[in-house]
Amino acid sequence: MTDTPLKSMFKLGIRQKVLLVLMFVLLASLTISGWLALQEEKENILKEVHQRGTDISRFVAKSLVYSVVGYDYHSIDLLLKEIVQTDDVGYSKVANIKGNTMAEAGKIVAKDASTMVMFNEKIMLDDDVVGVLTLGFSTEKTMHRLERQKFALIKREAFIILLIAIGEFFALSFIIIKPVGIMSKFFKQNEDDNNDATLGTIPITSNDEFGELAKQFNDLSYNLNIANSELQSRVDYADDELIKTNNVLLERSKELMDLNDEFKKLSVTDSLTGLFNRRYFEETLAREMEVSKRHGDTNSLLVLDIDHFKKVNDNYGHMHGDTVIKMIATVMKGRLRESDVLCRIGGEEFVVICRRAGKEDAVELAEDIRKTVEEQITNTGKDEDKVTISIGVVTVTKDNMDAHVEDIFKQADIALYHRKDNGRNRVTHYDDIT
Repeated sequence: MTDTPLKSMFKLGIRQKVLLVLMFVLLASLTISGWLALQEEKENILKEVHQRGTDISRFVAKSLVYSVVGYDYHSIDLLLKEIVQTDDVGYSKVANIKGNTMAEAGKIVAKDASTMVMFNEKIMLDDDVVGVLTLGFSTEKTMHRLERQKFALIKREAFIILLIAIGEFFALSFIIIKPVGIMSKFFKQNEDDNNDATLGTIPITSNDEFGELAKQFNDLSYNLNIANSELQSRVDYADDELIKTNNVLLERSKELMDLNDEFKKLSVTDSLTGLFNRRYFEETLAREMEVSKRHGDTNSLLVLDIDHFKKVNDNYGHMHGDTVIKMIATVMKGRLRESDVLCRIGGEEFVVICRRAGKEDAVELAEDIRKTVEEQITNTGKDEDKVTISIGVVTVTKDNMDAHVEDIFKQADIALYHRKDNGRNRVTHYDDIT
């Protein structure tokens, strides 16, 4: 699966991933640490302000005792105005025991309410309360100082993170990324050179985990190359032996196929004439009958027998009889069509399957064969001899194509023997028998 442009754009390497994680951890750690430090500083400053305010309120309250008892409004007013002139106090007020204001200095506005801490101190004469002092201490400058510290802390954190990131970048580059890149390039090169059965060595010699890993791989590569070389030698030897054995098997297979073809040919061939035998005739006739049923074709069958062949053997011997049989086979081969099938089914008996031949064509072909055989002269060694043949014919049409193969052959045989009983050297069609 290929990377999409968006994925390729945000594809990060080891350095980028480690730096991002490190910067995130540093940022989170320093931020939390700085926030806690600022909170602690804020609490300390507020405690300091509260303590200072308490001390000042107590001191001022003691200073105002006699002025309050003597109703010296002018002195009280001058003292309060002097107090609010300081940076810390923004508001002051003195009230008598009845709650009436004797003097007041400074103002409390809405924007100062959140940055001002109020202190109420009782004005005591011996053990009696003669009035109440109220001082408002401003924390605005303290908050500004905290803000400055916060920004200074952020700058310091950023600078620390940057220094650590730069240092980590170079450390990752030279300690991890460089050896990893060397290994990646090595494995990529070996992947591209996958036709080469040998493995190379990783060029890393550092005294660390990567160097140890490279050393272990190189040792393993060396052992694998030796084992692979030995295995390749054995494979090459086995291939040569296999090729030799395969060639022998191919030769034997060809011999067996030739022998099988010869056996098959012998199983359907008459050894004397080279014609097909009775087995082939029966298989072919059955097949042709099935074809006739499917397509409605007309076929004819000729059955031939040599007249008085026993006398030929008795008078001239079986060798001359074989010569007569071969002569008749040769004559018929020359007179038949290419589509006709000629077979020898007995000693002096032949059959011809005439494909797509009707009655007239079959009878005409039979007469041609009979006349040609009658004209042949054979030399017996002593004198010259002539032989004749009788032929029975049957035609398979739509009227009898459902008949069994044996019935068709029987009809042709009946026509042959009718002819032999009623004058030999003639052709008789089964349909012409009365």
